[in-house]
Amino acid sequence: MPRYYFDVRDDTGVYRDQVGLDLPDMDSAIAEARKALADMTRESLATDGSGDFDIVIRDGDGGPVRLTVNLTTERPDGT
Repeated sequence: MPRYYFDVRDDTGVYRDQVGLDLPDMDSAIAEARKALADMTRESLATDGSGDFDIVIRDGDGGPVRLTVNLTTERPDGT
């Protein structure tokens, strides 16, 4: 089973995955990355409600694949 690595970028920096996950294929890796991005978005909404999040999936064959979520909160008064 191939090993996939999930490098995360958020507002605080880039975090390179050194461990990875054994998954059957790239579609499974993309599903895992989507779940992680959903969790990161939920956490952001519970705090300041903004942020940019990327996950780059690395593997030995079909990657990299990049998934991005942009979350912005704007008030009508501009604050």
